[in-house]
Amino acid sequence: MSFFGPSYQGKSAGRAESEAVCRALDMSLATIKFSPDGTIIDANKNFLDVMGYTLDEIRGKHHCIFIDPEFRESAEYKGFWSSLAGGKFMQAEYKRFGKGGKEVWIQASYNPLLDRSGKVYRVMKFATDVTARKLRDADRAGQIDAIGRSQATIEFELDGTIITANENFLNAVGYSLDEVKDQHHRIFVDPQEACSPEYAEFWNSLKGGKFSQAEYRRIDKNGNNVWIQASYNPIMDMNGQPFKVVKYATDVTDQVLIRQRNEQVTKVVNERMDTIGTKAETARMKVRAV
Repeated sequence: MSFFGPSYQGKSAGRAESEAVCRALDMSLATIKFSPDGTIIDANKNFLDVMGYTLDEIRGKHHCIFIDPEFRESAEYKGFWSSLAGGKFMQAEYKRFGKGGKEVWIQASYNPLLDRSGKVYRVMKFATDVTARKLRDADRAGQIDAIGRSQATIEFELDGTIITANENFLNAVGYSLDEVKDQHHRIFVDPQEACSPEYAEFWNSLKGGKFSQAEYRRIDKNGNNVWIQASYNPIMDMNGQPFKVVKYATDVTDQVLIRQRNEQVTKVVNERMDTIGTKAETARMKVRAV
């Protein structure tokens, strides 16, 4: 009995295994075959489903039917097929267009196949549809950009070393990026606080993945108090382990100063009312004594 089962009787083990590998690739990937000049020879169901075509609609046509019209005439695109015809392997994420102009992103490799003389006789493309992932990535990037435009953001290593900061944050504390990059977060903190056990525990908690949110007093470049409403967010890697901390903040200094002044006014008023009340009570006692 053959190692590869009854269906491989009479075939060499090497040839049988190659055919098995090809079938496995055909089931899991979108595949399409081209002549060296880019003419479509064949495509599997996975590829046709992704692009929305039937095989009869694309066979005999050039690969350029999947390309942006403006890119088709470019030197870059012509060089792409010249390189493949010359035997150069290509791999990347590519933007393509399916039937009806549907935008499709694929992670693909273009593989020149050589004959016994070393000449390219076919180009085989293996692809995976990554459109959904690209849309998710674009959505996340858009949200992050929106946050960056509206809030002060700064990124740290887990030990508090500054990686980068956006313009909103730098404007709030009066520093340039070169002045804070690779410095420790403690440059924004009162020296007495920076030496405290509570401050050390603050960074130990972030390093352990604990989120922190509050109103914080920070110190700007000129030594002035800056009050921020901020969240410190540990960012996890693919194994669920923190690898950096991103801080999103809003400068609330003006609001805090107004609140503090109001609190001070309220305190003074209350103290005076207490004094007036005490004096009035004393006067009443004197009247009763008379």
